[in-house]
Amino acid sequence: HDQLTGVLNRRGLEEAFEKEAARAARRKSPLCVALLDIDNFKKLNDSLGHDAGDAALIHLATVIKETMRPQDTVARIGGEEFIILLPETEVEAGTKALQRLQRELTKRFFLHDNQKLLITFSAGITLCRSDDTQATVTKRADEGMNQAKQTGKNRVIAA
Repeated sequence: HDQLTGVLNRRGLEEAFEKEAARAARRKSPLCVALLDIDNFKKLNDSLGHDAGDAALIHLATVIKETMRPQDTVARIGGEEFIILLPETEVEAGTKALQRLQRELTKRFFLHDNQKLLITFSAGITLCRSDDTQATVTKRADEGMNQAKQTGKNRVIAA
């Protein structure tokens, strides 16, 4: 587990991905992989300090855990990047789930020194294919996330 946020870390994600990919293959069911990245995180860290950045990461992880389904898996894979595994989920439904998460995040303000701050994220989501490895599916989700950043942030792009 990631010490700061309490969600899985990279190693925990590797185990969860292997398990979910094998289950999806066995059941012939879809598995979506989403990669999300907090928008303007460097600016938040630089202007308010690393304590505020850490608190923002904890806030996002909490909202993810409380908003997503119990069977979804969330992991922090570095800095301000998170991956969510959505078993038995097609891309369209996964996109809607992430958009719901975005709305929930805007409703639940992040408070820092009694100051309400809006945290948003950009995300890429993709369907795991039978020939995918964790690296290939993550790369596709990352491409979607980068496209979301380039086209205005605070959006979800299916890759």
